[in-house]
Amino acid sequence: MTNDNQTPGNERQVAADLREMLPRAWYGFLARFGAPRPIQREAAGPLLEGADALLLAPTAGGKTEAWAAPLAERVLTARDRGEGGELSWFVVCPTRALVNDLARRLEGPCEAAGLRIGRRTGEHREIGGDNPPHLVITTPESVDSMLARAPARLTGLRHLVLDEIHLLHTSPRGDQLGCLVSRLRRLAPRLQVVGSSATVDRPQELASRYLAPDHRTVAVASERSIQARIIRGGPAALRDALTHLAARDVRKVLAFVPRRADAERLCGAFRGRPPFGASVYPHHGSLSQSRRETVEHKMLTGDTGLCFATSTLEVGIDIGDIDLVVLMTPPPDVASLLQRLGRGNRRTSASRVVCLADGEGQALRYEHLLAAARRGRLLSDPHPFSPGVLVQQALGLVMQSGGGWISADRLAERLPSSLAKEPWQDRLPELLSHLREHDWLVGGPRRYHAGERLESAFEYGRIHGNIDEDVAQLTVVDRVSRQVIGKVGRQAARGGRLRLGGRRLRVTDGRAPGRLVVTDTRLGADLATSSRAGPLTPHQLARDMALHVGLSETDAPALRLPDGRWVVLHLLGGRWAAALRMIHAERGTPGLIAVNAFAAVTSGEPEAVIPAVEEAALEALLRSHAGSLGRRLPMGPWARELPRSWREDHIVRWLDPPALARTLSQLRVVTDPGAIPERHRPGLRDLAPTSMSSGRS
Repeated sequence: MTNDNQTPGNERQVAADLREMLPRAWYGFLARFGAPRPIQREAAGPLLEGADALLLAPTAGGKTEAWAAPLAERVLTARDRGEGGELSWFVVCPTRALVNDLARRLEGPCEAAGLRIGRRTGEHREIGGDNPPHLVITTPESVDSMLARAPARLTGLRHLVLDEIHLLHTSPRGDQLGCLVSRLRRLAPRLQVVGSSATVDRPQELASRYLAPDHRTVAVASERSIQARIIRGGPAALRDALTHLAARDVRKVLAFVPRRADAERLCGAFRGRPPFGASVYPHHGSLSQSRRETVEHKMLTGDTGLCFATSTLEVGIDIGDIDLVVLMTPPPDVASLLQRLGRGNRRTSASRVVCLADGEGQALRYEHLLAAARRGRLLSDPHPFSPGVLVQQALGLVMQSGGGWISADRLAERLPSSLAKEPWQDRLPELLSHLREHDWLVGGPRRYHAGERLESAFEYGRIHGNIDEDVAQLTVVDRVSRQVIGKVGRQAARGGRLRLGGRRLRVTDGRAPGRLVVTDTRLGADLATSSRAGPLTPHQLARDMALHVGLSETDAPALRLPDGRWVVLHLLGGRWAAALRMIHAERGTPGLIAVNAFAAVTSGEPEAVIPAVEEAALEALLRSHAGSLGRRLPMGPWARELPRSWREDHIVRWLDPPALARTLSQLRVVTDPGAIPERHRPGLRDLAPTSMSSGRS
């Protein structure tokens, strides 16, 4: 880690040295700032040397310029030497919104340096013509498409930046990106890969999936403090707090909500009322891109604003300087908390946050998350490779191949070296045979070609993504303006009314396939959303709660509720809580009412909540319930095309029966209330789930 401890004289010298290192890129990318940021000082040397590098710095720490200036210098130097230039530098972003935002932010610096910039997404194809760009900003899905459809255009690639890589890393999209990097290296052997990320647990594990073994890690610690205030109550308590803060110095507020429906509901409750009046906006994935960009522009340019957003604004889209971040519910993990806090107070030395707690349980969770964040403990779980990605990559490689064929050996050669430690690589012949049986491929076993099913999916561009999407989406269109407002699931149309984009809408025509025509109405409504489960609470985070409240890691405290039932704090986290529910459902445990990621509620014996289970029996149980468990775990959309045994093996590997059985055997139910610090008892009781179906994991 580096330390930002520079005197004014040292800062001037550092700036002079960096300007000398970057003679072509300095004025376009860095001269408009004051002193260079720590990550910018430390990253320039390794990147100019051509090394693969992982850049780690907190949100708003200057990571973009840290990689952009040195790589621009290298591209300009190569161009001056006649060694290339066009389509030599790609930046991969997690979302289209980030592509558009980054393109806007880099357009001026690139123009000043004499570099052309373009985007390549499903909405933009700015890489063709007589003057193709030097820098292309894109998404993993577009890279996959280019590899399959025009691989020859990528042979001149020299630099690849994986921006905000932490947002993809522990997901099937991150696994896909690792495969894409491996395939790109075969086409462009001189490729330099740079990962840019907020602080992550196990950075070497992350780097091993995307970067060369001799990569350099440049890490800068956050120097910002966290000023947090926990408020008990609902929206009325938040309105009182915002009114008080607005009378002082708070003008722009970004409030994070867990669901799209919450953003719409709260926008309706706060808009038109003090202290923000009409400057209250929703921001979420159901809104059209143009609607989201309008909200972003209003927050960026307006004097005041209150935006209720889902995780769509957790990433680095520029919406100006935010005075205050509000958390309407606790985020799922510490990394998400830090990401959200980093969106505010970028020009000050402290992050200001108001945490709204609906009960003592949420207040305790905030307290724990903030304590972990201040100590720099992210408490995340390891992420096993998602084998469904191998289906998608096999299909893409068939279409990329000049001869239109693939074999198990050919597929294995193009996979990341990190997969050599995984069990799947030796089973690729089985996978390809399975895809032939299901009409994706024909031929084999030495050469497989595209089947009719693959040809059709490729024609419509359906083989390039690993995003779980709601296929039953309806486009919402304003009847008067004919503009697209956004997209919603079919359940949102029930009842004929919904709330979207901060407007109360009535469906006037739902007969057109895939479309809802709407008009404004004053009647109340809501945005019905999918019941798909959200992020899982990490096991490491849940178990650390025991230490936070003064218990042993092996304690499972049990507390009486006023009605005589017990709350047992197993603190296993989301993935093992799903397995615990399966165990109890199979055994029919008497009195068990509900289980979530932190606790269980029972009217029976509290000791029965922590069952003794043999490893072999647990594995058999997990295999028999692999279908339902697979809906709780992030396996990706292509998992359904895997052989059943592969899906079961992945579930077993993810849930790790030996470790779970060992943990359950070590947990000790503690019923003595004196063993639990008095100040934490209300919060621990309040972590209890309300029903088996509503218990979060």
